[in-house]
Amino acid sequence: MQFSGKSREGIDVEPSEDGGHLGHRLSAKALTNEWEYEQILEEIGFGKTQWLLLLISGLITTTSMAAQTSLGIIAIASQCEFNMSQGEKGVMMASSVAGIVVSTYVWGYISDVVGRRSVLVWCTFLTSALLLITMFVTNIWLFNFINLIMGISLGGISGTLYPYLGEFNTFKYRAVVINYCNMFVSVAAIYMPATAWLVLSSNWSLPITTNFSFRPWRLIMLFNLLPGFLGILMMLPFPESPKFLLAQQEHEQAVKAIDWISKFNRNIDIKSLLKITELRVKAEELSESLQLMTGHNVCSILKNIWKATVPLFHKPYGGNFSLAVVAMFGLFFASNGMQIWYPEIVNRSAHGSETGQSATVCKILDESFKRDYLKTLNGTNIIEDIKACNDSISTKTYVDNIIMGLAFLIGFSIQGAILNPLGRKNVLISALGLGVLSGLLLHFVTNTTGILILFCLYILLPGLSISTLCGALVDLVPTQLRGKAVSMGMTLGRLGLILASNLIAVMLEPYCNGIFAIVTCTVLVCGLLIHFLPI
Repeated sequence: MQFSGKSREGIDVEPSEDGGHLGHRLSAKALTNEWEYEQILEEIGFGKTQWLLLLISGLITTTSMAAQTSLGIIAIASQCEFNMSQGEKGVMMASSVAGIVVSTYVWGYISDVVGRRSVLVWCTFLTSALLLITMFVTNIWLFNFINLIMGISLGGISGTLYPYLGEFNTFKYRAVVINYCNMFVSVAAIYMPATAWLVLSSNWSLPITTNFSFRPWRLIMLFNLLPGFLGILMMLPFPESPKFLLAQQEHEQAVKAIDWISKFNRNIDIKSLLKITELRVKAEELSESLQLMTGHNVCSILKNIWKATVPLFHKPYGGNFSLAVVAMFGLFFASNGMQIWYPEIVNRSAHGSETGQSATVCKILDESFKRDYLKTLNGTNIIEDIKACNDSISTKTYVDNIIMGLAFLIGFSIQGAILNPLGRKNVLISALGLGVLSGLLLHFVTNTTGILILFCLYILLPGLSISTLCGALVDLVPTQLRGKAVSMGMTLGRLGLILASNLIAVMLEPYCNGIFAIVTCTVLVCGLLIHFLPI
């Protein structure tokens, strides 16, 4: 894709929108000597800064997503070591998400005070450190508590990454760049099972103490942190967002940051590029978040944040916004909740397919739970119970999860191509309708390949709808409420994920068909809610 029409040497003379030339614009600006930040970025052009920052953001996104989704595989590989029940698995899978829920909305405001780069760097380093610590934790509840704290640091990443990335790009390229960054979510969905497959393909144990042996599954955390750690090291030379510095009235620092971008992109300082002797950049307005964070204590700050949030639910847009966030809750519940349990479901189903069984997914799962129960009854002491425990992961589990990641990658591409021609609402309702149909068919289809395809659609279609509904949220509220609207939608959505994770943990064994029916009905309700939205 061509991002810039500027030449690599000097400054082009190209027609402007009013028929003039770039040289004339520069001369006019040189007289007033005050520039808009957006105009300066246009003169510098899209270059190495933006490309490298996109890669860095993608690497950090990969670590953020892998740290959350890998718990589905870790729960299987560590179930014997931690002696976990199904309910405890659900708590493990939801622990980091809970931290993200309680922190993301606040991190957005904090980043408006201390800076996007500062929050991003420290939260990424903290996430990496906590992933390292969990490699050596032997208690399940301590493991979950550290994952909760890690979720809080991940909330800082998710609440800061897109603003930082966006503020280094002009309006023309901002949406495109953020969309490409979102594609790394699909990359993470491929990277995580692929590295887990590599790590868990061998079965070894390294004794550390008399009560602790280091097993392969613990290395998954190391592979999770590597992309983000590499990305944040690459980001260290980058300056703070000039737009943020201008909002903080730090003009001199903002000019230095702009000069850094110019030198990195064009190998020329900003004054020489603009052919001026002194650069004055128009100050940004003090952001609403910054005004709210200037309270005298934590209580007053939280009270101000609450006051800024309440208008989202007032007329004239409160009704539509409420429908949208309820739909967002349901989409996360259905897609992400089922996706986080997907490795467990596939791993248990694989045993049935290996023995040549031809049955529905719930029948195979019921047989798997019965086999585990009988093994436990046959155990007469602790040693036999441990031997009866099975924490092996089938090759099919890794392959099917990689296929799921590829399906998301392809799905995002197809959705991007059809959104404008077909319309946002039509795409959403059609996708959720197919999702409901897939859920119904899973109760009857017995063919292994058919189950895989239906499961991919069952998780994929509501999952793709989340990003589309996020875009709709922006259009349902006025400009000054849009950031809070998306944050609120994502926060409530993740609450849906937590509820689904624990509900599936409780219901999957005794009421498999029941939990599939609940998820399918949720997708249906989401489709009905979206039907009434003016999007």
